Amino acid sequence: MKNLENLKISGHRGLVGTLPPSLFELSNLEFLYLNGNSLIGSVSENIRQLTKLIDFRINDNSFNGTIPDAIQFCQELEILDFSHNDLSGTLPSGLFKLSTLQYFYLRANSFTGSISEDIGQLTKLIHLLVDENKFNGTIPNSIGLCQDLEKLHLQESGLHGTLPDGLYDLMNLQDLYL
Repeated sequence: MKNLENLKISGHRGLVGTLPPSLFELSNLEFLYLNGNSLIGSVSENIRQLTKLIDFRINDNSFNGTIPDAIQFCQELEILDFSHNDLSGTLPSGLFKLSTLQYFYLRANSFTGSISEDIGQLTKLIHLLVDENKFNGTIPNSIGLCQDLEKLHLQESGLHGTLPDGLYDLMNLQDLYL
């Protein structure tokens, strides 16, 4: 399976267990869909080996732990969906180095800390859904640099304070949930 580019194992609630280490040896993977199962454990630092990954979805499982900073080595990522898990901790700085990221979903987890001003480096973002978390701090002003942003969901995220001026620079914004 070393040439495997697409792996989809989705919607199997009876599928339990952790991600096998051999999964991260599939260095040609571009599309990895593991959503809607009953998987547990954490995302390994070995994610760094999946440098061709474009679309990574593990939403609707029971993953825990943090997002590894090694995610930054997945420089082709356009879609990242970690929604509806038990993930926690702060967002690693490596996330903000994914310059091709367009769809970023972290809904319904337990992430803490602030959302870094480095979010403005993700200039290709179209959707940013980080609602239902435990962040603190304010909405970063640099969000205004994400000019392609159409959906921004921040409700029940723990963020507080005044709306930053950068928010008003988002001319393509269609859905804003605070």
